[in-house]
Amino acid sequence: MILVKRRRMPQAKLESNHFPNAPTVAENRYSEFRALLQTQRKQLLGEVREKIAASGDSLGFANQSKITDDDGLADAAAEMDVALVMRESQELQDIEAALARMDEGSYGSCTVCGIEIGQARLKAYPAARRCLPCQEQFEHAQDQIHRGGA
Repeated sequence: MILVKRRRMPQAKLESNHFPNAPTVAENRYSEFRALLQTQRKQLLGEVREKIAASGDSLGFANQSKITDDDGLADAAAEMDVALVMRESQELQDIEAALARMDEGSYGSCTVCGIEIGQARLKAYPAARRCLPCQEQFEHAQDQIHRGGA
């Protein structure tokens, strides 16, 4: 019996740090969404800053009663301002969470079931954290809560 010793050829490493400046497939795939999210974040921050600046002037929450003699109308206007700021704050949180998911590599996967979120959904709402079926279930559950469990 003759034994032949084979010389091992060094294999190329496929580690992510082999090319430290090269973007990963996920980064390339979602770069469009990252840009959209960053643009939305910048726009929302600008709007919030404008509202804060305006509240220092004559248009703030506390100054609504100065604009109108109707206290009910002033209260409604102040409530609308608060609701708008809360909505914008939630939207900013959703954007920050989506950017964090991109950084950790889980962006594009449903946080509930783990399946891939459709491209059409991400294009419609880049900060989406749930696939469409899970989002519909979430909204149905929220609707039930707001209706008192009916």
